[in-house]
Amino acid sequence: MPNLRKILILTLCFIPCYATLSVAVIIPEDTPKNCKKLLDQIGGIPLRPEGSAIQDPYFKEVDRVAAILKGNDQLNETNEFINPRKWRELTAESGLPGADLPKTVGGKDLPIHDVLKMFEYAGRYSLNLRDIVGGGHARFLLGSSAPEHKKILEQVAKGNGYVAIAITEKEAGSNVRGMQSVSKKVEGGYEISGDKFYNARLGNCSHVIIMTQAPGQEGKTGKISSYILPIDYPGLKVTEIKAGGLKGNSFGGVSFKNLFIPETARIGKDGQSTETFRKHFTYWRTMQISAAIGTARRALEMTSERMKTREVGGKKLASMTHLQQALADHTMKMDAAAVYLERIVKNMEEGKEDDATTMAAGAKGLFIKQAFDAVEFSTTTHGASGYDLENDLMGRLWDLQGLKIADGSSDVMNSEYVKRIYGKDMWDFAFSGGGQ
Repeated sequence: MPNLRKILILTLCFIPCYATLSVAVIIPEDTPKNCKKLLDQIGGIPLRPEGSAIQDPYFKEVDRVAAILKGNDQLNETNEFINPRKWRELTAESGLPGADLPKTVGGKDLPIHDVLKMFEYAGRYSLNLRDIVGGGHARFLLGSSAPEHKKILEQVAKGNGYVAIAITEKEAGSNVRGMQSVSKKVEGGYEISGDKFYNARLGNCSHVIIMTQAPGQEGKTGKISSYILPIDYPGLKVTEIKAGGLKGNSFGGVSFKNLFIPETARIGKDGQSTETFRKHFTYWRTMQISAAIGTARRALEMTSERMKTREVGGKKLASMTHLQQALADHTMKMDAAAVYLERIVKNMEEGKEDDATTMAAGAKGLFIKQAFDAVEFSTTTHGASGYDLENDLMGRLWDLQGLKIADGSSDVMNSEYVKRIYGKDMWDFAFSGGGQ
């Protein structure tokens, strides 16, 4: 089978060393003093897969940052430290924030298949750590030639910029064309109005991408425009929402009413952001799925360890073959998912964007659920200890529940996949009243 994993056990001595050095030298001065454990209770030291010559230094960088976050007493007391922007600052020198950004903006321009494995590796610690890898939503700007947008990309590659994207609204989630936010062309720029809700990263980002109906599309399911603004732009009002999982980042909304923005804020041409959205989220969903696979893989390894040591009725859990069968089933599904993602990446690298988009939609619908099921099995197999927050399995479960919804909910992604495989009329039957 392709991509069989060789496992390398980390020696415990590295973790305290990284934590001690980093707390003294690298933690920013404005890091909050009273913070809870950052990664939803990291469970143990992950068994580290052996990476390629390109991947391995970045794997070690993820190890280093995870050790800082777990080992720093200042950050483990009360409240939650939810600022991945700080985490990215810690990795700036390694180039991890710009791993998938072009060299023209200071990035590393690494092969996509290597970045894919970096996301998976970060996910082994926590889904929250996926946000230290690459340019994130700043990649939405890659097709722009505006010098202002290049400066933002340069800022992100240096580790001191971070971009959120505001699409979702209370009554318009994965259905981008159903959004009510609008823009109007005025002298010197645009006037935008709308309320975005259930968007991540707004409390941490330096810039936010806002998507609206294009000028002249009010009241229609028409073309989409996008704009990027500093998060402290006068007239933007950010609100916080409490979330059940994925607490390694902020969650909230942003509102704006009759807000004037300059023409330089527009990304691309009026009404042409739908294609940019499709291409960006094909990439983004693929990387998020890879992080989810890492989260599930580590949970299954923890379960294997538990089965070998935990006794019930005088017998090890590992002697119960039904548990071994389930462990095999969940492990195989994660291995198969990883191979499938590599095929998506191959399509991206070969310019087969339509194929990549189709496969990514189906993968988002299926593999996040399978990762969730794997962690649920792990939680149950651990018994009462699996429900203990000191064991991070419940944190992984909550995070995956959030990811089942984020970036296109599983149900919508499945329908998108069916539409792309079997024809648009299938979508129309489901969402346009065609079946009535």
